[in-house]
Amino acid sequence: MDIIEIKNKRVLVTGGEGYLGGYLINKLINLGAEVYSIDIKETSQNGKVKYFKVNLNDERELFKIIKEVNPELIYHLAASLDRTRDFSEANTIYSINLNGTVNLLNALKSINYSNFVFISTSEVYGGEETQSPISEESKFIPASPYSLSKCFAELTLQTFSKINQKHFTILRVFNFFGPKMPDGFFISQLITKLENNQDFDMTKGEQSRDYLYIDDITDALILASSQKAYDEIFNVCSGKGISIKDIALRFKKITNSKSKINFGAIPYRENEIWDMTGDNSKINQFLGWKPRLTIFDRYKRNNL
Repeated sequence: MDIIEIKNKRVLVTGGEGYLGGYLINKLINLGAEVYSIDIKETSQNGKVKYFKVNLNDERELFKIIKEVNPELIYHLAASLDRTRDFSEANTIYSINLNGTVNLLNALKSINYSNFVFISTSEVYGGEETQSPISEESKFIPASPYSLSKCFAELTLQTFSKINQKHFTILRVFNFFGPKMPDGFFISQLITKLENNQDFDMTKGEQSRDYLYIDDITDALILASSQKAYDEIFNVCSGKGISIKDIALRFKKITNSKSKINFGAIPYRENEIWDMTGDNSKINQFLGWKPRLTIFDRYKRNNL
């Protein structure tokens, strides 16, 4: 890992108070970065960062903060994670994920930064037509307003960067899991129920997903700061798909839980994505990144 690219750099993280943002900030601090965090929370949970509470749609305040920070490297994680298929929520999602990104880029226009790392999602591939394993050359087939907003934001970043001769890296992150993950995620909900021997309702679980452990994700984010990552798009994934049903059954066995898993108790989402398995050969070739342990091995290791 190229520590020289991080040490002593002024690094700005948007969405720094989110789950992934918190892990990234801790890694950046450990690598010697001078970290600045932007979020909408009242205060930061990390006393080692310079924190700014700001909405990315508050252009005046955002411009003021960017000028003060003068970042050398930007990690843009701030986003609405609403996966609803309801287009009545689309404008709210776009205002954060697209308009917020536009405002951030405009504020950075006069800043001489080395790279802008944008955290996108595997869901830009979405839809029933997607063929796995999914490479970076696969078409956009968004399945929701959220994935549409990420498509638009990716294209906005690429166009802005070309016009203004700036560098960018786009990381299309697939599913991931880690300790103390918020309950809004499938595996965190599952494990909480299993560890407490409570019954768990879910779909039939026929969907296939590609999961990584949180530390592998943050390793990829750090590597994205290197010059080898400039102006590239990378999948961040294990390259191995597993059905949601098998995930549930394996964690039930690992936890030795007495819970009953009620498969089919919850209906599938509209426009469900059935196979979201990625191809990670590009990030391995360019940056030497590959996952270290499966989510099951990590869970067992953390709970010994």
